[in-house]
Amino acid sequence: MNFNAEVLKEDFAVMKATARRNGLSIETYGSALMGQGGNCRSNYVAEMAEKRALARAVLKLSGAYKHGVYAEDESDDFKQRNKEESKGKPF
Repeated sequence: MNFNAEVLKEDFAVMKATARRNGLSIETYGSALMGQGGNCRSNYVAEMAEKRALARAVLKLSGAYKHGVYAEDESDDFKQRNKEESKGKPF
């Protein structure tokens, strides 16, 4: 797998992932925006963008998307559901 930084700013990053498996080649992107209205709460925006690009590449290459499998970072719905499910549960 290869990663290329498409955009690198203090509060915003876009990473491109290129991956190959069994003759299949895909390109996909991950992004992270820190701050109000963003999707990243840490100041490690490049790392979060890379993590998201990696997750998408793995899910695409494995065919998981067609079975309804998504990375947690891809949906705010997952985060909200996880918060609601964990209320009142000890860690």
